[in-house]
Amino acid sequence: MRKRVIVNWVIAFIVSILVGLITRVIMGGSLTMSAMEFIWSAGYSLSLGLPLFANGYLFEWFEKRYIDWVNRPGTSVVRALLMHIVYSSAVIWTVNWFWFIYVMDREWDSFLQYNRGTIISEYIIFIIIASIIYAVSFFKAWRYAVRQREEVKRESLALKYKVLQDQINPHFLFNSLNVLGSLIDIDVEKAKEFTRELSKFYRDVLQFKDLDIISLKEEIDFVTKYIYLQQIRFGEALQVDIIANEKVEGKVIPLSVQALVENAIKHNEISKANPLKIVVAISDDYELVVENNLQPKTQVEDSSKTGLKNMAGRYEYLTGKQMEVSKNGGYFRVSVPLIRIEEGVE
Repeated sequence: MRKRVIVNWVIAFIVSILVGLITRVIMGGSLTMSAMEFIWSAGYSLSLGLPLFANGYLFEWFEKRYIDWVNRPGTSVVRALLMHIVYSSAVIWTVNWFWFIYVMDREWDSFLQYNRGTIISEYIIFIIIASIIYAVSFFKAWRYAVRQREEVKRESLALKYKVLQDQINPHFLFNSLNVLGSLIDIDVEKAKEFTRELSKFYRDVLQFKDLDIISLKEEIDFVTKYIYLQQIRFGEALQVDIIANEKVEGKVIPLSVQALVENAIKHNEISKANPLKIVVAISDDYELVVENNLQPKTQVEDSSKTGLKNMAGRYEYLTGKQMEVSKNGGYFRVSVPLIRIEEGVE
């Protein structure tokens, strides 16, 4: 990385001098000059060319924070133009002022008369360079977006298949039927209620599987059904506290919060002596947080370990933010950036 930066600056150094010489030929008609004239010409070209070259690095920083060529092309062009005009104007006018007033020891009254042609030429060069930078940045962003869409489509299909497979797999159904069998002998009304909730759960699975995003309220309602079924099985050993405000205007990927709750249940020991405590909440950063105490099972069912990775990729694509996974102080936490309704709209 450092080597590439050094090479780029060396190239900028050489190109700045060459541009200065070419400009001298165009404006003066001759390349003949003394050694001192060459040094002065090279100094002027470098003092102008190197800061303008640094504009490329400044634009990379600016682009990451304020430019979105794919979703907000109009706004991005205006922002990029303003940034380039302000920076380049500051460089062009400062350099010409310094060389004219301090190096050449001229009067300010004749500044525009003497430098008008030079400044206009430099602005023309700026427009050409800016156009090239915009074109390269736009096509890079466009190509990346196309690749991301294809990758997200593949990951979406894989995640949907995995979620359906996890929810309708024999283990889950077997455990549910065992619970139902036990309830029939103990509490018929409770067994009927369990059957109704189980049917609602599978109905929602089939309903959500073809959707890209759903409201937070819909997801919370679905998670509540899933937790109810699991608490029938585990009793007080499973404690889930949902404090997320369902009125928050945000959306999520279908079954994603449920998958995080299921992940906690799947990978941790659950008993009356060591209850599993899960919290679902909204953070101050507009993120949905799923957190549980860590008490890992000694043996866990086989897992492809791609569920969280695929989910993180889809949320990053839809929100531009990363899903964070952390283990701290005996707790496992996943922070999911909520999808704002206005995101992706110009």
